[in-house]
Amino acid sequence: MSDLAKHPVPSPGVQGAPIRKNRWKRRPVVLWGAAAAACAVAASAALLWEPWVDRTPFTATIVSASADAYIRNGGHGRAGEQCTPNAPGETVVIFDKSGKRKLAEAATSRTGQRLPDSYGDFAGYCYEATLVKNVPGGEGTYKIQTGGGTISSMSEDDLRLSADEQREGFKKTRIPADDLARPLGETDDAG
Repeated sequence: MSDLAKHPVPSPGVQGAPIRKNRWKRRPVVLWGAAAAACAVAASAALLWEPWVDRTPFTATIVSASADAYIRNGGHGRAGEQCTPNAPGETVVIFDKSGKRKLAEAATSRTGQRLPDSYGDFAGYCYEATLVKNVPGGEGTYKIQTGGGTISSMSEDDLRLSADEQREGFKKTRIPADDLARPLGETDDAG
């Protein structure tokens, strides 16, 4: 008998043909790998995009209380009266958290309102609020500059507070004793 007769080669489609088992074993690994890669891409995109962050533009409220010209000249005025802040009409610029990209700007208010005695250290100060419109949301922290002066940081949560909510903060704030004892206009410099 010939070798061919001992080991017949079945033709395709004939029952009993050998199945390639390696091919079927690798397919689930490929499918699981593709699924894991898709999940990793989706998770990375969600973390970079941060869909939970409110990025809608908002109107930021920046407040200040200043000793105005009337107070420096010895006048006190009554609580609730209109007053003139120290820097009326100055430009307020809001930058991103790095302080490099300008996001919005507005002019400070030209009038304010005198704070009553219930504001403790700030009683008689001229309180004013500046509204800066269309500030992009989602930065978390913003850099604020008024009149080209020093840049300070402020949280988005604080900028979103209303003028009345921020005004109430002055009731709890105390002016350092050194600043209260020094007459206006005097500095720490000796000489």
